[in-house]
Amino acid sequence: MENKVSKKEKIKSIEKALDLLELLLNKEKEMSITEISKELHMGVSTVYRILTTLKCRNYIVQNRQTSKYMLGAKLFTLDYKVQNKPNLIKIVMPFLHKLSQSTKETINFGILEGREVVCLSKIESQEALKADIRIGEKLPTHCSAIGKSILAYLPEWEFQMLYDNDTEKLPVFTSNSIPSVEKLKKCLVKVRKRGYSIDREEFKIGINCLGVAIMNNEGKAIAGISVTGPSSRFNLTAMKKIKSSLINISNDISNQFNEINNL
Repeated sequence: MENKVSKKEKIKSIEKALDLLELLLNKEKEMSITEISKELHMGVSTVYRILTTLKCRNYIVQNRQTSKYMLGAKLFTLDYKVQNKPNLIKIVMPFLHKLSQSTKETINFGILEGREVVCLSKIESQEALKADIRIGEKLPTHCSAIGKSILAYLPEWEFQMLYDNDTEKLPVFTSNSIPSVEKLKKCLVKVRKRGYSIDREEFKIGINCLGVAIMNNEGKAIAGISVTGPSSRFNLTAMKKIKSSLINISNDISNQFNEINNL
């Protein structure tokens, strides 16, 4: 039920922006400026200004091939933070401590925010030589184990919102970085097949990472966890030893989260 507010208290420009967002949410498809203008009975110039503002804040994205607009990843990030974050962090922490004790490496928990992964929680390794990732730090999705594990299980339309051009070049941080969307897609196929992702010095030289996704009951990745360590110690052999237990832990977290949300 809508709150009763006087006309003087309403801000028309905000109302129009919300009408536009709700239209795209209900239509569940991309729309042109002209189509939005006709649906909402707004002037084309007004629609353009609203779209431009929302696009700058990542609430709206534009398909480069069709020039049409659709909802951006920012809305889905907000939805996660409102509905899922408190429950999920509470569920995740005991598992992160368990992983920390068994691996002796740094354990990270993060979510997708646009083309970046935000670290929401971590258990730091007690070893002198360790990976240093700060809570709140953002990492490029295509060069992080958590990022790739989440991307691999996004619905195709949501992935397209983030990466709509296969030939697009991606930022390169080391010689091991994935350089294009086309190669990223090929990598994600492998991630889905094996159930985990690997970052072998893709973002920082000397740092390796093994990641898995946390899934909701619709089969979509909502977050991810990873084990991170120096490549001199956390090499392929070390990752191979823990990959099964990491997958099992991600399944346990997903199951607990979905059970709570279904109550």
